[in-house]
Amino acid sequence: MRDKIIQAAMEQIKKFGFRKFTIDDIAADLGISKKTVYKYFDSKNQIISAAVDAHMEMEKARTIEAMQTEGGWIDKFKEVVFCDNHEKVPDWLLEELQRFFPEEWAKADAIGEFKCEHVKKLLAIGKEKGDIRDDLHPAIIGLTLDKTIDALFDYKFFTSVA
Repeated sequence: MRDKIIQAAMEQIKKFGFRKFTIDDIAADLGISKKTVYKYFDSKNQIISAAVDAHMEMEKARTIEAMQTEGGWIDKFKEVVFCDNHEKVPDWLLEELQRFFPEEWAKADAIGEFKCEHVKKLLAIGKEKGDIRDDLHPAIIGLTLDKTIDALFDYKFFTSVA
């Protein structure tokens, strides 16, 4: 039942956001009482945390799966960098998470670091094979990619230029 509640919460969050979904919505979707939801979770914030954890585990699994892709390092690189495009999370939802739930946003940062480590490994392979110039350090390339991706999710930047 706990997993069903988390899945229902994820669906509600996609529709209404982290702040506007309700325990009533989850209970109604599952045909259970609010009391049943509260048997598994103490609060809405605990449900949000569990939903974010579940999403982050999916991202981690996708990265590991991408690393096992057939082909060379560049094929794996593309899969790792773009593997989160399977289920695109709307920008407004990421902004809400970053802005109002910083402790949960930190989990997204941790997944970013996990992916970055895999990217660095792949870039090192590319360098070993001679596909990447010797004077380009994989850590610098990885950092550049990481900061570029971070910039795409910086709601403060986008609201200042809008």
